[in-house]
Amino acid sequence: MRAIIVGGGAAGLYLSTLVPDSIIVERNPLCGKKLRATGGGRCNFTHASPVQELLVHYNGSLPFIRKVLYSHTPEDIIRHMEQLGIRSKTEDDGRVFPCTDNAEDAVRALIPDAGRIIIGREVIRADKNGNLFNVYLDNGSVLQSPALVIASGCSASAPGYRGSGYSILSSFGHTITPRRPALAPLRTERNLREAEGVSISVRVRYGRKTAEGEAVITHDGISGPVILNISRDIADGEEIILSFSDADMKELRVKDPRKLVKNAIDLPERLLRALIGNALMDKKVGNLSKSEERTITEEISSFRTKAWPMKRNAMTEAGGAILSQFNPETMESKLVPRLYAAGDVLDADADTGGYNLTWAFATAWCISQSLMI
Repeated sequence: MRAIIVGGGAAGLYLSTLVPDSIIVERNPLCGKKLRATGGGRCNFTHASPVQELLVHYNGSLPFIRKVLYSHTPEDIIRHMEQLGIRSKTEDDGRVFPCTDNAEDAVRALIPDAGRIIIGREVIRADKNGNLFNVYLDNGSVLQSPALVIASGCSASAPGYRGSGYSILSSFGHTITPRRPALAPLRTERNLREAEGVSISVRVRYGRKTAEGEAVITHDGISGPVILNISRDIADGEEIILSFSDADMKELRVKDPRKLVKNAIDLPERLLRALIGNALMDKKVGNLSKSEERTITEEISSFRTKAWPMKRNAMTEAGGAILSQFNPETMESKLVPRLYAAGDVLDADADTGGYNLTWAFATAWCISQSLMI
């Protein structure tokens, strides 16, 4: 056996296709959970842009990330997926999907033969004796290999999860920065559930930062690309300010005072109703009091609410094993020879749009180059 891979997610599966003499240990009864969910079940597995343009979407040590992404570019990923039988298509925004629009096809292409994968078993600890790693499973069995790859992460919110990838790296002396949810929907104190499912362009202010993009109203709060991308920076209970419209009620009063409010403001009716209520919706603009004008303006342009990133629904995590303790060319530990880390377990994360999977696949490829020597 050339290597034991802890984690059957994107990085672990990709690596197994590059290193045939390896075995995956996956704690879940199914591999590729994140792959199956990405892109709304269509599997947005990379983003077709030059590496220099990709970098603005990453958080972490950019010099390190740059080296990794240049080692295995989106073009390389697309080519490798084609070798596995997955033909791809690139959409106008640069996101890359299987031509079938079915994530299951991509996962099936990546999953190794039954003899090379152990499902439903958790690694509880690992150590090294001479040139061999000992990997202890929760059923009492022990695996041995000259190389150990930690490719598990991003599951700290799962019930019963012990964070084995992080704890193993920590036991070998690696520093783990505090982890927090990233690419997560936000639960809000003031919800707009009457408008659940409404998609709209929104501007979000949080702290001293501002972001704009598409959002989706949910039962408990708000989600969508712009929300997912900022969630890593939102502390539990932090106030956010949502601007759905810049409509000026004073201007509308002058322009068309006879119009009903619900017809004067260019917002989906369900969202507007959730923001200002039925009574104001059905009033004529010219009949609004100054107080009512102010209320409407504040609700549509400065909707204030406390927010909490929803850990259970996070697609990835910020934080993890610090990059400076690894070699960017091979992803080998600088502390322990033949110990490697890939994907989400590392202290690097990115925006939604195929960037995190690009990172996972690129780190896996770097490891394969070292293991196959």
